[in-house]
Amino acid sequence: MNVAHRRSSWAVLRAAAAAGLLAGMAGCESGPVGDGQIRVISDPPGATVICNGRVGEATPTTLTRLPPGTYLLVLEKAGYLPARKSVAILEGQRAAVDLKLEPATALALVHSSPPGADVHVDGVFRGKTPLFLTDLPLGRHRFKFEAAGRLPREIEEDFPDRVPRRVLVELPGNTGRILVRSTPPGAAVRLNGVERGATPCEIPDAPAGENVVEVLLAGYRLFTEKVSVSAQETREVAAVLQAIPTTLRIVSIPTGARIYVNNQFRGQAPIEITDLPPGEHRLRAELTGHEPSARTVNLAAQSNLVEEFRLQRNSGKIVIVSEPPGVRVFINGEDKGETRSAAGGGVMSEPFEVDLLPPGTYEVKLTRPGYAHTPRKVTLAANAVVDLHEKLVRRFVPDTRIRMKLETGEIVRDGMLIRKLPDGSVELQLDTGTIMKINAADILAIEPLRTPTPR
Repeated sequence: MNVAHRRSSWAVLRAAAAAGLLAGMAGCESGPVGDGQIRVISDPPGATVICNGRVGEATPTTLTRLPPGTYLLVLEKAGYLPARKSVAILEGQRAAVDLKLEPATALALVHSSPPGADVHVDGVFRGKTPLFLTDLPLGRHRFKFEAAGRLPREIEEDFPDRVPRRVLVELPGNTGRILVRSTPPGAAVRLNGVERGATPCEIPDAPAGENVVEVLLAGYRLFTEKVSVSAQETREVAAVLQAIPTTLRIVSIPTGARIYVNNQFRGQAPIEITDLPPGEHRLRAELTGHEPSARTVNLAAQSNLVEEFRLQRNSGKIVIVSEPPGVRVFINGEDKGETRSAAGGGVMSEPFEVDLLPPGTYEVKLTRPGYAHTPRKVTLAANAVVDLHEKLVRRFVPDTRIRMKLETGEIVRDGMLIRKLPDGSVELQLDTGTIMKINAADILAIEPLRTPTPR
């Protein structure tokens, strides 16, 4: 029964008693006196006895000198609900009334925002909000609210009477906010192992404390970062994703081409490159004497790709056989090397190749001390081969002095040494253009002459 209703009942009761409408209840009022008695006991004792609206002594007590009739007894005690009982007695009757008073309790409507919070009252768990409590003793009570992801909160409320009171608390989130961005964007985000969206991503309810943020994107290495967040704090994570490299092997035919990737020189083919991220890349192969070749490739993540360049020749070749061997070869004034004697000897050299020459006109010049050569102009087309058989003219340049002992005495001959024979004799060309053979037995000494530098 609420307080308003109780007060209304009391008003009606008192009005009825005052008007004499409650028959037989005048025994506790001033009026006729009898010899009846009512013994009133309460648990707990000390309750005020109200008999037919007249306030009497506290229990335990005995109402005496009561005439026959019906009496309404009301027991009241602070902190307890009133107890009532009607007692009818006859003339001279003795009656006993033993009433138990129930403790008065507060009425509490307990709410939280958000709802669903655990409620402890004075340290005892009472349930989850929203909650209606009807058994709280009157007085001051301490309420504690707890909810997952929210900061706990405690308040005290006073309940002086049975008037219903509303207890409402706002529970601030025990979470922080994490903003996650990635380069490149569009990566999946996991917070403490739970998927939370794709970058750019906002996580508004990150638990306070240390969190593990993971950023995942196909073709890129996993990005992981530990983020400590306080309640109501905002933290940012900027993930720069590292691409998982692909393997690209580049070969060229013929081999040895210079390889460029995205205009950067990476080496000579064959070459294996393992540091390229997925995506498009521009490849170029260059080789002297061949047309350069370029193409774009699209590398998938963690792929293993082989690219082959078949280079088209755009150059010619000059093949030279010299007579004699051992001459220096100059092409447009550039020294290309020296011809070598053919296997088994002889007066001609092995073929000497000058390859990978762009189309055009070239001057071929051969030099060897003691020999003369007339330079030759050669026009070379793409993929053409020009064969040259070049015979050098020997010039007379004395290079040897031979001292001989003859019957007439010692004589000296200067000339150009042609060759030494196995028996020790030599052939010497004289300035007359004749060749003189000198026997080994006649030779006293062979001395070199200073050879002038040929022009």
